[in-house]
Amino acid sequence: MTNSASLTRKIPLFPLETVLFPDGVIALKIFEARYLDMIKQCLREKTEFGVVSIIKNGDSDDLNLPATFSNIGTLAQIEDFDPVQPALYMTKSFGTQRFRLLNSKQEANGLWIDEIELLENDPVTPIPKEHQKAAKLLDKIISAIQSEDLLGEAPFKKPFKTDDCGWVSNRLAELLPISLAQKNHLLSQTNPRIRLDLITEII
Repeated sequence: MTNSASLTRKIPLFPLETVLFPDGVIALKIFEARYLDMIKQCLREKTEFGVVSIIKNGDSDDLNLPATFSNIGTLAQIEDFDPVQPALYMTKSFGTQRFRLLNSKQEANGLWIDEIELLENDPVTPIPKEHQKAAKLLDKIISAIQSEDLLGEAPFKKPFKTDDCGWVSNRLAELLPISLAQKNHLLSQTNPRIRLDLITEII
């Protein structure tokens, strides 16, 4: 049995109006001082930061109304880093593991630091017969992107696991034009088969 204490840690948060899924790719333009410092520290210490979606923006005129974040997020590992200017970084990161927010604290510089509980990665789950159409749809999307030579802009990276429920459901969840609330609901599903069930209903 895994010790629950080993599954908790403190990480810097990057709140966004999007949802990052495991194995997904996210390109960020970093220019705020707090995030420039965060990226430098992550690169120096080879650590990850947390991407979490903003459910509600805080009221800048009322410090008692801070921003509200989703309680589920995804760790992001920096893959590419381009310091375009001293105060402008172009970065590309990929999602590694989901987490649950436990306790948030905002630093003096505005950066949010959160204690998180890591969630287990999806078990490898073959695509059931009733979801083969969803897997084939994703295959077609990947083929279209490759034929247009747009793979560098795609929100996913190799290897493509189009025979796995978790990978297919995560990629479709990223691509579908659905609300942040729906994406967060999908991210929170611990059973990849159920996540794919929900996506098939949406499609």
